[in-house]
Amino acid sequence: MVDRQNIKHILLKACGDVRLRAAAAGMMALAWWGLLYPELCFTDSTCAQVTVADGQELAVGQADYRDILDATGDEIVVKSRLLEWLEEKAGKK
Repeated sequence: MVDRQNIKHILLKACGDVRLRAAAAGMMALAWWGLLYPELCFTDSTCAQVTVADGQELAVGQADYRDILDATGDEIVVKSRLLEWLEEKAGKK
């Protein structure tokens, strides 16, 4: 006879696997959307050349890919609204 605990354990393991597969499928769908419609995923200010003077950020214009590839590590700043939001939430606690 099969024990009820064993059946419950098997079903919970299978359910977790389905959630993992669904999450992976969702991430792949988002990546595919970004490949098909990049103009909807990225705004015009995604790659903007910005200079900082007196603590103010001034947009110079659109950056060419050569400008980005030739830039040093100090010249490239990556911003993420998600990371800014997470920092705000962590700072409030």
